[in-house]
Amino acid sequence: MKHLPVLFGFHASNLGNSHVPLSLCRWWNAMQLPTRLYVPSLDKVHQHPWIIPAASGIRKTLLYRFGGKKSPQKAVIRLFEQKEGEADIVYLWAALPIEVFYFFKEKGAQIIIERINCHRKSSRDILRAAYEHLGLPDTCSISEKDIEQEMEKLSICDAVFCPSPMVRQTMLENGVSGEKLLSTSYGWDPARFPGRDRRPAQQRQPTFLFVGTLCVRKGVPLLLKAWQEANIDGKLILCGAMDDEIRQHFAHLLQFENISYLPYTTDIGTLYRQADVFVFPTLEEGGPMVTYEAMAHSMPVLVTRMGAGAIARDQKDGFVLPDQNVQTWVEALRNIAADNDLRLHLGEQARVRAGGFTWEMTAAQRAGLLKEKYPSLWR
Repeated sequence: MKHLPVLFGFHASNLGNSHVPLSLCRWWNAMQLPTRLYVPSLDKVHQHPWIIPAASGIRKTLLYRFGGKKSPQKAVIRLFEQKEGEADIVYLWAALPIEVFYFFKEKGAQIIIERINCHRKSSRDILRAAYEHLGLPDTCSISEKDIEQEMEKLSICDAVFCPSPMVRQTMLENGVSGEKLLSTSYGWDPARFPGRDRRPAQQRQPTFLFVGTLCVRKGVPLLLKAWQEANIDGKLILCGAMDDEIRQHFAHLLQFENISYLPYTTDIGTLYRQADVFVFPTLEEGGPMVTYEAMAHSMPVLVTRMGAGAIARDQKDGFVLPDQNVQTWVEALRNIAADNDLRLHLGEQARVRAGGFTWEMTAAQRAGLLKEKYPSLWR
């Protein structure tokens, strides 16, 4: 098979989830492993011969303005089926309709899928337990139909990229055959952070950084409670959109003078360089790219097992902590805040560790998995 067809159902901006397929396909093509990435549309700066948008120019404008919410995805699915309908192997990304899977299965294609998060049943169980623990109404949007469709897709596919050990674990817990699971990681792009080694001088008062949506799923209530109780001589920066549930139930914990909140930034690299410790007590993740990026900036990490992804190691690059134990987080915050030498030691180990998880290396590791499973690919 001459090239690998990849279908991603959302606009390619190189932000959020689209950063992953763009990075992988860019490096595969650079390695002379031909790959075609189909997307509904893309930012002009990301135009390459190997990326194929369903719409551009005036057609893109009309599609998004008048076509309806699902029109862009439907357009790229039609294009993908027309162009790659006879492919032996296809790589399908998350949130595509089940009909796409059946189309290629009936054609006899081998189907690879990307799991950007844990199994949805596990995700729902984790979130329900969190809301119950916090005494909050359950606002988890994952339905029985969502879970059934995911089970159906996983039964149809032949291979599943699992970007962290926790994703793999939830697949196995929900009956997915281990033979289908390809253990891998996400990565980070050195070109996005050219100034990562230009860090300010160490401050007496350490700065802790959280990056991500401020919500229950990301463990923000635990972080705020632990920060309040730790009462350390330090500063906490929270960067990301804030869910209403945090505003409604935990706003009082955001009022401390040593907490700063930024809804959004176009220069996350500056925040990484200014911070001394990365904190990420998330309850459910696929492969948190923020952890990879923070470690690349020589930051030790305080994370849960979910927040560790495939990269962070307990007591080597930081500390991997329980996801519902506030007191353990209080102690970790106090200990790392009080020990500058420990921060520097763990941060240096984190930087070295991150060097093995650039997108170039991640793409090479994934290519090896694909070649082993599909010897006819890229011949």
